[in-house]
Amino acid sequence: MKYDFNTLEEKAEKLLDAGLPHHAIKIYLFMADGDQSLDGGYLAKQIAQCYEEMEDLHAAKYWYGRAIEENPEVRADCAEARERLESITIDDLLK
Repeated sequence: MKYDFNTLEEKAEKLLDAGLPHHAIKIYLFMADGDQSLDGGYLAKQIAQCYEEMEDLHAAKYWYGRAIEENPEVRADCAEARERLESITIDDLLK
């Protein structure tokens, strides 16, 4: 079955609006599968925001970084999010 990008995006947004980021992220990950540019970083940003809403800050930080890699000029908001999450490290795991 072929899926329409806009239809998937609308459904993911509705799930986010309903406070269900754990379901919305499934759609965004499906959309990102095989998309090397992650639609210019857009999908990576959406995935990062879902992870942040789910309080998985390590994953959020990673995906914000992926968004920046794909489109650094446009994803300034993701750079700000990475700075905000700068204190998220794995230091406690390495003790």
